[in-house]
Amino acid sequence: MNMGESDFLKVIEQGKKEGKEFIKWWRKESDFVDYELIDRYLQAEEAPHDFENFDLLDKDEMWEVLQEQVTGELYHRSATKSDTIEWQRIGEDGEKHTYVCPYNAHSIMSIFDSETKGETLL
Repeated sequence: MNMGESDFLKVIEQGKKEGKEFIKWWRKESDFVDYELIDRYLQAEEAPHDFENFDLLDKDEMWEVLQEQVTGELYHRSATKSDTIEWQRIGEDGEKHTYVCPYNAHSIMSIFDSETKGETLL
């Protein structure tokens, strides 16, 4: 992708204003796709990466990606005060565990990283 760093940062800042919190990016070799919180991506030493292209995603778009990756049960619970995520999975002890956390970008990314073990997707 022939985008200079300043143009890249303008697109990112505009995306953040529009509610985008995640970046999905892939390399020229198209050998993987990676997802990250935009702020965490920008803090990485090598940012912006040598990528082929990227998409910016909002919380609901990343939720859809997460649902495709989860091996356990995953629910978005709507509530009056705040939405939550209920995540049920079998732990290393063989027992079913239930985790409840806020429905926000950090929780979604934490579950995604846990499910993918931090690996990129093909």
